[in-house]
Amino acid sequence: MSETRYPDFSDRLLELGLDQALMESTESEQHELRTLDPNGEAQLQIEMLLAELDIAGAEADPISPPAGLIESVQSRFADAPPELRLAGGASARTEPAMTPRPMSWLPWTVAAAALLMAFTVLLMPRSVPASVSPAQQRAAFLEQTPPDQRIQWDWIVTEDPANASGVTGDIVWSDKSNRGYMRISGLEANNPSERQYQLWIFDATRPEGELPQFGEGLLSQRPIDGGVFDIDENGEVIIPIDAKLNVRQAAAFAVTIEPSGGVVVSDRSRVPLLALAP
Repeated sequence: MSETRYPDFSDRLLELGLDQALMESTESEQHELRTLDPNGEAQLQIEMLLAELDIAGAEADPISPPAGLIESVQSRFADAPPELRLAGGASARTEPAMTPRPMSWLPWTVAAAALLMAFTVLLMPRSVPASVSPAQQRAAFLEQTPPDQRIQWDWIVTEDPANASGVTGDIVWSDKSNRGYMRISGLEANNPSERQYQLWIFDATRPEGELPQFGEGLLSQRPIDGGVFDIDENGEVIIPIDAKLNVRQAAAFAVTIEPSGGVVVSDRSRVPLLALAP
């Protein structure tokens, strides 16, 4: 079994991560969270735990909880029913002195119960995959993000030769969490040393007219770089979106073909895929 390593959860990172998982964070808090957790590792752990509470009783070697975890949860949920509280007095830097037993789920506020159950998972023996695939990340994202706080648009395929095999898939995105995923099948494979695909995000709240050579309105906007990516011959791929700036109101997405490494401003000479509101 591979050793599970959890991020070092500071009290502030934990608080921001919980608020984000519950869709209660403000824009400034989201920015602070991205600063403390630039790779999204800590946030992903929290969301995956919330999405996988059913494996809490799995048998495995004990693991040590993140520093400050117990104290933070106990302080935030001191009034929780006894059945839902963590074992009092446990040290956040030592292995918990408890014997695994079936959990007793009692009616309580959904948010507090879910969080406490997730943290109990951290403290109990369990098996965690060494890595989480993009497909699992996307599934957790869809489960944790309410439908009214995300969009899911199918790709619009252009006549670019890269679409010769027939492309299918979609893009899911949340302005609130500034996260999303592309699902693509059938797009032509690229040689990363020569060219790469690059995603662009058009934000309805950003200025227009900075790139007038592309027309008026949204087309004249300087879109947000969503990251470069590659396509191989393995069929459907799931690609996390790497937005370089905060997106306030996503209005359109475009995939272009660029030189290896991507560009700052695309000439839009090849745009194989678009995603717009239905």
